[in-house]
Amino acid sequence: MDLMPTPEQDAIRDSVRTFLETELPMSQVRTLLGAPTAAYAELWRRAAALGFFALGLPEALGGAGYALTEEMVLFEELGRALAPGPWLGTVLAAHALARGGAEARGPLAAVVAGELRAAACIDPWGGPLERRGDRVSGTRRAVLGAGLAEGFVVVDDAAVLFVPRGDAVAVQAVPSLDATNPIGTVAFHDASCLVVGRDVASAAALRRAAAVLSCADAVGGIARTVEMSVAYAKVRHQFGKPIGSFQAVKHRCADMAVRAEVARSATTYATVSVRDGAVDADFQAAVAKVLAADAYLRNSADNVQNHGGMGFTWECDAHLYVKRARAFDATLGSRRTQLDALVARLRSA
Repeated sequence: MDLMPTPEQDAIRDSVRTFLETELPMSQVRTLLGAPTAAYAELWRRAAALGFFALGLPEALGGAGYALTEEMVLFEELGRALAPGPWLGTVLAAHALARGGAEARGPLAAVVAGELRAAACIDPWGGPLERRGDRVSGTRRAVLGAGLAEGFVVVDDAAVLFVPRGDAVAVQAVPSLDATNPIGTVAFHDASCLVVGRDVASAAALRRAAAVLSCADAVGGIARTVEMSVAYAKVRHQFGKPIGSFQAVKHRCADMAVRAEVARSATTYATVSVRDGAVDADFQAAVAKVLAADAYLRNSADNVQNHGGMGFTWECDAHLYVKRARAFDATLGSRRTQLDALVARLRSA
């Protein structure tokens, strides 16, 4: 199992980072806070032109023919830039629709072209769904990017559905700590849907992909907090010296760097395990979530401390990473949920 980045992955990272530095500097991220859906249209089309939403799709379906490991690189960069919008849901929609039949080709082409944004209903909050043929009813709560989506990927116990947004789909915004990643409640009232996965394996595969890609997004944010702290420690002077020369700051930055590497290593191993269908893929994904969530929460808090009094202000970007970290910990299985699952596996072994 080779965990080192390939030349292709390095090229993807460079391309994505250049795009995000141009299209989504932090000033633009702040502009998009609370912005209407239309504000994302041009950004989505430009990202699609670079193949963001088709990296892991077969070439026969208009994709680049890469795998989950290359998508991990994409999401690290999205997390580093704190990119707002339903990126995860849109990529998962591409995966789900690619497994569908001929009727899924139209929505898939729209997703790949950046003309259709999708949100993913992965967490089961809201109770069971009722499905009759190609109609679905029920509710999903705390859906990331629900208000910005034009379609929804719904993962049920033994099925994967794609539901276009229409009159039978009601979306209600919910107050969210993380304004860069707004959430909402989605209610389906006998809504028309495409069944793009009809078994437990399809649902489990999409959940695993969602888990490791969300961890990759967190890894990017974790790494960025280290960069921010180190950069500030070099230029902020106190008592005639850069504050990075003081042990209290330099040791904190060193601890942050270690946590960042631990989170990246665990996420990379989990992603490769999921890609290769390893028997312990679920275990590794749970480990990655626990370590990434812990690292993100602690690093984002330390980043605020390293910025001193400025770190607590709205003008400083440090608080945005604190909020993203807390939102990450609460979705797709919290640390407590994942730890309980890990303990249960160990006891049954």
